[in-house]
Amino acid sequence: MKKKKVIIVTMTIVLLIVVSYFAFQLVNQNQDIEKAIEQELYELKHTVEDIYAIEFLDNDRVLVFYSWSFPDYSNFGVMELEKTWRGWQFVEAVSNRMEMKNAWLKGVYAEIGDYAILRGPTWASVAKIEIITGDGREYIPDLGRAEWQMWYLILEDEPFEEATFILYDSDGEVLKEEVLEFDLNWPE
Repeated sequence: MKKKKVIIVTMTIVLLIVVSYFAFQLVNQNQDIEKAIEQELYELKHTVEDIYAIEFLDNDRVLVFYSWSFPDYSNFGVMELEKTWRGWQFVEAVSNRMEMKNAWLKGVYAEIGDYAILRGPTWASVAKIEIITGDGREYIPDLGRAEWQMWYLILEDEPFEEATFILYDSDGEVLKEEVLEFDLNWPE
């Protein structure tokens, strides 16, 4: 009889653990990514309005692109969040700063986690950007809007130090063609 009570108590404890685990997973699964991002940006002394893009890398990882500015400079950041058993958690962030004087296009290189990222500001009239590297690779970066119109590209292959950027308006007309160089040694 004692053995039967031990088995019943053990099964009850196991059942409670399993039910608790699934209840926790259900609550965790429904955690709002927006609230997690808002909390992390708050801790970095930024606001949610600074976000110009959120890229889901998979169900458990996200990159958040944001910016903030001072009169003649712009600051650009990217933050990685990972979903853990405790919810969305900060992994790391990187930021760059550049002067914004009369340029159609600016760009910086950064690495975060396993990703190489190019990003920067462009004029509001730019509707599309095409990037062509010296070795013939072509990319179309995404555009986002915060305080400035921003472009960003998450590279899945080798980064490049120089490329031609062709800027298009909403009618498909070429606005400008520029060559940008990137310092791949950042940060040193």
